[in-house]
Amino acid sequence: MQNQRVAVTGGAGFLGSHVVAKLLELNNEVVVLDDFSNGKMVHLAQVREHPKLSIIRGDITHRNDVVQAFENCNTVIHLAVLDLRQSIKEPKRVNTVIVDGTMNCLEIAKENNVELFLNCSSSEVYGTANYVPMDEKHPLHPETPYAAAKVAQDMYTFSYGRTYGLPWTTIRPFNMYGPNSHWQGYRGELIPKMIVRAMNKQPLVLFGSGEQTRDFLYVEEAAKAVIDVANNPLSRGRTLNFCTGKETSVKRIAELICQAFNLDPAEFIQSQPPRPGDVMRHLGDQTAFSEIVGYSPKVEIEEGITKTIEWFKHLPYKPAELLAQEVLRSWE
Repeated sequence: MQNQRVAVTGGAGFLGSHVVAKLLELNNEVVVLDDFSNGKMVHLAQVREHPKLSIIRGDITHRNDVVQAFENCNTVIHLAVLDLRQSIKEPKRVNTVIVDGTMNCLEIAKENNVELFLNCSSSEVYGTANYVPMDEKHPLHPETPYAAAKVAQDMYTFSYGRTYGLPWTTIRPFNMYGPNSHWQGYRGELIPKMIVRAMNKQPLVLFGSGEQTRDFLYVEEAAKAVIDVANNPLSRGRTLNFCTGKETSVKRIAELICQAFNLDPAEFIQSQPPRPGDVMRHLGDQTAFSEIVGYSPKVEIEEGITKTIEWFKHLPYKPAELLAQEVLRSWE
């Protein structure tokens, strides 16, 4: 994807900021639409002054904001979202953003005759694995309001393709981590929260047994995958997993982080009651993705955690300041 005009909803967010940087490297004109409730301007600091970047502070549930962002765009990369933890607290609000916001984006993409609507879903739509590895035909068993809204988002994207001929691709990233990940407040995610707690020699808390497993994908690989899939006509009208095909337990993540900070796991790993709606097992099948783009993710979890820790160490905050922004039970 080069020399195009691309709209990225949620472009100041975790994945979005990496996608935006890569699009600009490829000489695209990029329009970011973000309300900055999850995204942060600091995520775009390195490209903020780029002559081909425009940033619109707006909301995907507001039609006029979407119209402005999508004007003359060839491609829409739809990443805007409110997260799983927030859906436990505010299910109706999250549904409004994910479902109604996606409807706005689809409708205006259709009106603009975009060449591709790339819809970013989530592996959460599958729920706990019925079988592994989980391919794109795995049943959809959403276990949280967030996951249910994502199922609706995917179905609306599919329906706009079938009903109106809108060119689409849906991607389902598994558990992403890496630079620009959220540790703050109710948006805090597993790996960054554990890193912040380890930096402060605070307990790394497992909710439940810690035997829950995930397929962890380094965010820079996910961003590259977004663009490579968008570039490939074979992805059109397809739903594709973004994953490594490798299973890691939450407890193993805690052990790796303890090891990186020379902390005794027996002392620093603690357990609390499980989180509501927690998925117990996730292991993705990345066969379809690798067949289309010709490669598989390469960053192993140990390398990715090391890189993420280094990013945290270079943030302009003291460890105590990072910890002050973290909330242990971020869904309450």
